[in-house]
Amino acid sequence: MRNLFKKVVLGAAVSLALQGCSLFSSDEDVNPMAPLPTIESAFQAKTDWSSSIGGGIGDFYSQLRPAINGDRIYAASRDGDVTALERGNGKEVWSVDLGDLEINADKRSARLSGGLTLAYGKIFLGSENGVVYALSEEKGEVLWQVNVPGEVVASPAVADGHVVVLTTSGQLIALDSEDGKQLWSLSEEQPPLTLRSAATPVITNGAVLYGRADGRVGIALLSNGQPVRQSKVADPRGATELDRMVDVDATPLVAGDELYAIAYNGQLVARKLLSGDEVWKRKYSAYRDMAVSGADIFITDSRSHLFAVDKRNGLELWSNTKLENRTVTAPVVLGDYVVVGDVEGYLYWIDRFDGTIKAMQELDSSGLYAAPLVDGDTLYIQSRSGKLYAIKRP
Repeated sequence: MRNLFKKVVLGAAVSLALQGCSLFSSDEDVNPMAPLPTIESAFQAKTDWSSSIGGGIGDFYSQLRPAINGDRIYAASRDGDVTALERGNGKEVWSVDLGDLEINADKRSARLSGGLTLAYGKIFLGSENGVVYALSEEKGEVLWQVNVPGEVVASPAVADGHVVVLTTSGQLIALDSEDGKQLWSLSEEQPPLTLRSAATPVITNGAVLYGRADGRVGIALLSNGQPVRQSKVADPRGATELDRMVDVDATPLVAGDELYAIAYNGQLVARKLLSGDEVWKRKYSAYRDMAVSGADIFITDSRSHLFAVDKRNGLELWSNTKLENRTVTAPVVLGDYVVVGDVEGYLYWIDRFDGTIKAMQELDSSGLYAAPLVDGDTLYIQSRSGKLYAIKRP
């Protein structure tokens, strides 16, 4: 994956982050990818329909992911195509190209990277060019576009008339959902070396929760951006800047009165949402979003190992290391399965109760990069080439 880091890093650092995609001249990979598991699939999930969305994301890092509202599904490609499709059959309703806008005239492309978020009849998304867009869900018209200081690679969070984005430069910015006018901003000092990623902010109870590159979750008032508290997830440790990277790039989870957060080179921590008191913590390292279902939290760690953890006490319920360094996506839960995709385009159906792989299928040889989207009994997933698949639950 290209451009995972924000700053210039040593070859070893890049190799670690790429999980098996060696950038060294040696024939031997520093972090070799595990071979494809040999299993007898219990079933083959049916592809209901598929449709192409522009040129996809290619080899670039991206957090673009489809979104659903009513009878439509919306998706985007890195070069600027945003498309609305009929959810039932994948037929195109409308498509616009944001790369044609004047704001991108002197850029290589629109470089869309963060989104999509649906609210108030609008589609909100951001770009590596530092532009946040609001489009009409109905016809795809560009309602407003605003420059912000930094790349927007995570989806915006939207609530109470605020569109909140977290840039890779460590700025938390709130925009007016109606016209894009900046309401407030909050800057955080960045460590010397950080992952080129960011967590989607979470808006709850009049506050914004956001992951920081210094191993903490910040909490600010939604109304004016005033900082309220910081919750520590991990402390930088080690002799090198690489060892000391503790980015909180997985979206914090809020369940009941508790907050769950995980850091790269860090740990998974449960804290009381209001007081910040620590409930429990366990050693894990991850930068992809977690999934929660019932009392279980599901994790894809930085080595593409999968875990299930009891959110009540942090007890590890199962682990699966068979997909090591296959650049596995964040997990989602569909019925009795945890579903992930990998860099070679395979989709895996994992028993959510014991962690065994029940089925796998090659979906798209260009590779799968973002967590699938679950809606009812259908799973939607987008490939690097831009193909959007609708897959029925087996």
